[in-house]
Amino acid sequence: MKLMYCPHCADIVRLFPEKRSCRCGKSWGHYMADMSTTVQTWPSLSVGIANNDFAEAEQAFADAPRAFSPDVTMRCWINPVSEPDVTFVKGVPMEQPTDEGDAEEASAEGVSSGG
Repeated sequence: MKLMYCPHCADIVRLFPEKRSCRCGKSWGHYMADMSTTVQTWPSLSVGIANNDFAEAEQAFADAPRAFSPDVTMRCWINPVSEPDVTFVKGVPMEQPTDEGDAEEASAEGVSSGG
């Protein structure tokens, strides 16, 4: 699972295939058709959560919602710019129309792109 952190408003947004924005609207992102690669605006951060860890922690919480245990912890990380399944593009507010080729344009302009 990938989340997007906006450095402007400190909002964290779960990414989906539909383009989603943070609270202030300065950062947006979405999953590509492969449901693994994401496109998001720079300088937002891509936060990864280990899917299996999350599922196990969610089950441990459901089993004992009043107890803290190491079973409710999970691994997460900030994906580096070099991560091949995250592409960063120049930010354009979501209200403005954007070209579906955002990722290709940004790569050509040298914003920063994985892979």
